[in-house]
Amino acid sequence: MNDQDRDILRKTILELISKGHVRFTTIEKRCVASCLPFATSHTFRHQFYGYLLGQGYVARVGRGVYALTEKGEGLLAVLEEGKNEGSESFDREASK
Repeated sequence: MNDQDRDILRKTILELISKGHVRFTTIEKRCVASCLPFATSHTFRHQFYGYLLGQGYVARVGRGVYALTEKGEGLLAVLEEGKNEGSESFDREASK
C-alpha cells in the first residue's frame, strides 16, 4: 500500500466518522464495502487503531463508539485540500 492509498483510506474513514458518533463495526463495514481495492479489514484496522486512534485523530466516546476530534477535523481538511490540489495539477498537466 503506497502513501496515496493510505491517504484515501484515512480520508474515507474520517468522512464516515465525521457524520457523528459512529460504531466501529459500521465504520469497518462501510469502509470495506467502498470498492477501494486496498480497503480490507486488515488494512482498515491497521489504519484505524494504528494511526487514527493512536495519534488522536479519532476518540472513543463510548463502548465501540467513535467520534472525530478537532485534530481529526484538521487532518480531514488537509486530505480534502490535497485531493483538490492533486486534481488541479493533473488537469494542468493534461492540458499541456
